[in-house]
Amino acid sequence: MLLARKLLTGMLLMCIPLSVLGWDWQTRVTVVVKDQPLQVVCELLEKEYGIHFSYSRELVNLSRKVTVTVYHQRLKSVLEELFVPDEIRYTRVGDQLVLQPAIRTTRTISGYVQDAFSGEKLPGATIWSPALKQGTTTNQFGYFSITTIKDTNSLAVSYIGYDTYLQPVTHRGDQLLTVALLPVASLKEVVVTAIDRNKLQDQTQMSKMSIPQSVVQSMPKLLGEADLMRTLHSIPGVGGGMDGAGGLHVRGGSPDQNLILLDGTPVFNFSHFFGVYSLLNADVVKSTELYKGAFPARFGGRLSSVVDITMKDGDMKNYHGDVGVGMISARFNLEGPIVKDKTSFIISGRRSYPDLIYNILRSENDFGRDGAFNAFFYDVHAKINHIFSPKDRIYLSLYKGEDNLLVKQVPDNTDVPADPTKIRTESVRFRLGWGNTIGALRWNHIYGPQLFSNASLNYSEYAFLTEYGFKYSLPASRESSDQYGTYSSRMKNASAKIDFDYRPDPRHSIRFGTAVTGHYFKPGMTDFEDKSSGIPPLDTTYRALKTQGLEFILYAEDDWQLRTGLYVNLGVHASAFLVNGRLYQSVQPRLGFRYMLPRNWALKGAYTHMTQYIHLLSNNGISLPMDIWVPSTQRVAPMFSRQLATGLAKTSNNGSYEFSMEGYFKSMFNMIEYTSDRGFVNQDLVNWDEKVVVGKGWSYGGEVMIRKQKGKTTGWIGYTLAWSTRRFPGINNNQTFPYKYDHRHDIELVLTQQLGKHWELSGSWHYTTGAPLTLPVSSYEGTTGASPWDPGSGSHEVVDRYDYRYNYRTENIHRLDVGITYSKQKKYWRKSWNLSVYNVYNQQNPFFYYMKKDEVEKQRYLAKVTVLPILPSVTYSIRF
Repeated sequence: MLLARKLLTGMLLMCIPLSVLGWDWQTRVTVVVKDQPLQVVCELLEKEYGIHFSYSRELVNLSRKVTVTVYHQRLKSVLEELFVPDEIRYTRVGDQLVLQPAIRTTRTISGYVQDAFSGEKLPGATIWSPALKQGTTTNQFGYFSITTIKDTNSLAVSYIGYDTYLQPVTHRGDQLLTVALLPVASLKEVVVTAIDRNKLQDQTQMSKMSIPQSVVQSMPKLLGEADLMRTLHSIPGVGGGMDGAGGLHVRGGSPDQNLILLDGTPVFNFSHFFGVYSLLNADVVKSTELYKGAFPARFGGRLSSVVDITMKDGDMKNYHGDVGVGMISARFNLEGPIVKDKTSFIISGRRSYPDLIYNILRSENDFGRDGAFNAFFYDVHAKINHIFSPKDRIYLSLYKGEDNLLVKQVPDNTDVPADPTKIRTESVRFRLGWGNTIGALRWNHIYGPQLFSNASLNYSEYAFLTEYGFKYSLPASRESSDQYGTYSSRMKNASAKIDFDYRPDPRHSIRFGTAVTGHYFKPGMTDFEDKSSGIPPLDTTYRALKTQGLEFILYAEDDWQLRTGLYVNLGVHASAFLVNGRLYQSVQPRLGFRYMLPRNWALKGAYTHMTQYIHLLSNNGISLPMDIWVPSTQRVAPMFSRQLATGLAKTSNNGSYEFSMEGYFKSMFNMIEYTSDRGFVNQDLVNWDEKVVVGKGWSYGGEVMIRKQKGKTTGWIGYTLAWSTRRFPGINNNQTFPYKYDHRHDIELVLTQQLGKHWELSGSWHYTTGAPLTLPVSSYEGTTGASPWDPGSGSHEVVDRYDYRYNYRTENIHRLDVGITYSKQKKYWRKSWNLSVYNVYNQQNPFFYYMKKDEVEKQRYLAKVTVLPILPSVTYSIRF
């Protein structure tokens, strides 16, 4: 009887709908929806399980679309997944589920992320709040600030090349932390975790690439030198001059349109050895960020790119360094604490020595017994970092680098002629030198958990000098000549600025600041004297162009999350330039956006307005260190550009692969071009603006890049399709024409393969189509006229006649570089051998072209000069 009663009760319960029985937090539910609003999910739960939702549409927004696939999961866990991201609080009242906006107290956690062993601050590290499912990144000084809910008990901190660390947060109030990350044994063994959030689709910024120092070091080396500039040349949208030398050309822009910052200080010439090497020892670079467009409002003063280089600060805990010896240069780097965990230093030096090798091997017949030959570059960098308190620290950094070429020829007179009247002495001396001097003093201060500032004083100077001397004597006839001349140029600026970083909550990252910069220009100073002629010296120093200018800057920007899946970066950069009694003003809006698409793809777009107040006078051929910087004038206004860009970006879920595709269109105004077909470098630059025309330029194209950044095989492949054109009144019949930076196709392939624990193989292949070149269409013979300054030879010279500029296109350039490195850790130091081969298949790429005359055939033809054939090199380095 009892058993029959239980069976009857069970049958009755099976006939009653589940909704009548009620629900609790442990009720198992099944929900499958794809890309539907939260409101639809609530209606489904109400229909299937009798869960009635009560809420105000004015206070609770259920429009966010979600994709949910759960089977027989606890109701409590499903509701948390649905409502926590929108900060919706849910409470059961009777048989209803009441939805309300979450009332949460918040707190701000700020501090620094640093290397656990050295104390080196890590810019660009990711700080992630699992509770909010939001995060932030450290700025260039390694500082971060994130406002999160009060009951947050941990933050996930990650940085490429370091183990991800779960930072406990125990106290309930605001906190100032120092998070120390442990570097992994090898950059190729980085483990990507589920909380690694440093992905392309999570960044509103587009047209930007961060270049880890490990990538620079693993690239094939040119004559033993790891080189930052050549790594930049391997990025889509970035090119160099002929055969990759001669500066940076970014998206159709000229070398002077790149803002290169060294610890926040602008650099006016970024190369050694006529553009073959960059001016930095790569061992002391901490991080590099390249902006090809979508420039944040904090940057200004150039049209085409920003290269923001941060140098190492120095080890706060231990002494260590490295020494390297290559085929043509040697370098060293030493760093350590002055006061442990309080004050650190780093110093590095580098010098090339092809002249030392040549002078050992040369014979006396080359330059004579008293002759000399010097050809080298050097650079020295030093930095001191001192911590006054957890909220205050200062940095003092200095850089000095120069290139020097000296040729002194003194023919020997050991063979005495039979005729004593023919006894003579002569000597020729030529010197060419150029270099940068840079200094910076910076002070970091934390005002509170949400506000950080960096105040700095910066100084930058660039100068070059050309010297020429000639002595000749014929004692029998009492003839003699003693000539000496110099040609020099100098530019320098000094600035004071302060930048603020304010992060009120995870939806806003606000930066603002101001700066004032003083510019000083002294180009084209000439001094020539013939001591034996009695003619007064020619000295243009007193009437050379000497100009001073003042530049004022004020900017503000906000990286803002408008709503779920939609982010914008709004900014404005206002500047003014006072020169020669005239004030130029510019208001430059900046706008960027990011919209999240399905499958974690990000659609990005940007509009950028840039203004540049200084110009570079260069030949119509290649860029040279003797090119001259001049300010805007009454006749030549500042250059400015407007750039539109849009693209798609995504990092794979495991962080191994990155894909980016961008298209851009840039219009440039107040560009200058010489009226002379050949271009010129004139000794008298007082009226330089009368020798140029002002016009417009356009560059547009697309870039695609696929990058693998995790695992034993890393690298990227990039392709660029681009156009660069100009139009000037009176040139090429006022028609638009391809300019010298117009390379239609460019392909870059970079691969690095880790072979076991000790070996690393790397390779890069570069291909670019030819650039426009101006050639004469005919020529005729002219005559040379004598003057007191140039007696002349009385011989005839060829005069070329030009028609259209850039009427010829050079041959295509391609090159393969490979390298292999063996490294082994000893007890107290680490040694490495690197074997690199530059231009493996010895492609004869042109460095420049010239018209050569065949004296036998009496014809002239186009000839090229190749300076970088196949170049093997071996480098030995130790790190201790």
